[in-house]
Order: sequence, then structure tokens, then C-alpha cells
Amino acid sequence: MRSFIPSILLILIAVSPAMLQADEYTTMKNMLIDMAGYVEYLEDSLDQEIVHLQADIITDKSMSFTRTLHEGWTYGLAAFADWRVVDLDITVYKDVDGQWVQVQQDEQTDNTPSVIIEPSQTGTYLIELSVYEFAEEYTAAHYGMLIYHELY
Repeated sequence: MRSFIPSILLILIAVSPAMLQADEYTTMKNMLIDMAGYVEYLEDSLDQEIVHLQADIITDKSMSFTRTLHEGWTYGLAAFADWRVVDLDITVYKDVDGQWVQVQQDEQTDNTPSVIIEPSQTGTYLIELSVYEFAEEYTAAHYGMLIYHELY
């Protein structure tokens, strides 16, 4: 019995690294690595300031949130999805008298949409990410998104 316990411990130690590795379908590591690349490029090469970033799971339903954008700034919105998404789009709406009016949309067939917004006045904007096409057999994926503007 005493020799049996060390044998089990050795097996557990040998197998633990494989058991602890994140599954490629559930890990956010690659999204964070990609996000870091976007941040480095925007800040170091384009002199932009990141004002919002997020990473999450997106399904066949749209994902949206509101954000105040300020007059006098030119905002860029960039998103990216993992290999499970063929077509991801960004649509931006402005609150006009309680109604959401579309002001910008990316319509490219890719999984790296981007749009530029130059608010004519400070206000609340609805930012919507929509998956128009997943890779075959997928209905969910990881995405990242950044909002940025020029430095002043």
C-alpha cells in the first residue's frame, strides 16, 4: 500500500500539466494576445488612446452596449473574432430623441470589422456587434473590441 501511494502521486504529477492546459475552444489566451497586439499598434504606431476594451463570448445573437462619445473627438472602433467567426460586423447608433438612429456600419465580410465615428455632438451611442456567419458547426466564439481616439 505504501508503494502504491507514491506511484499514484507520480502519475498525477506527470499528467497534471496536460489536465491543466486550457482547451482551445474555451481559453481567452489568444484573444488577450491579439488584444495586446492591437493596443501596442494603436498606442505606439498610431498615437491613439484606448478608451475602452473588452473581450467576451458572442453567440448567434447580437451583443450591444451604450457609450458616451464626445464631440470634437474622432473615435475608432475595432473588433476581432476567433477562427469560429467568418463575418463579424459593427453597427453604431446614436440616441436621437429616444430613438436609435444608425450612423455607421461595417459591411465587410470578415471577422475584423472597424468603423470611424466623429460625433457632431456629445451623446449616447449604441454599439452593436453581430455575427452574420459562423464557421460551419459553430454558434459561439470569442471576440475582442477596442474603442480609441487620437491623443491631444
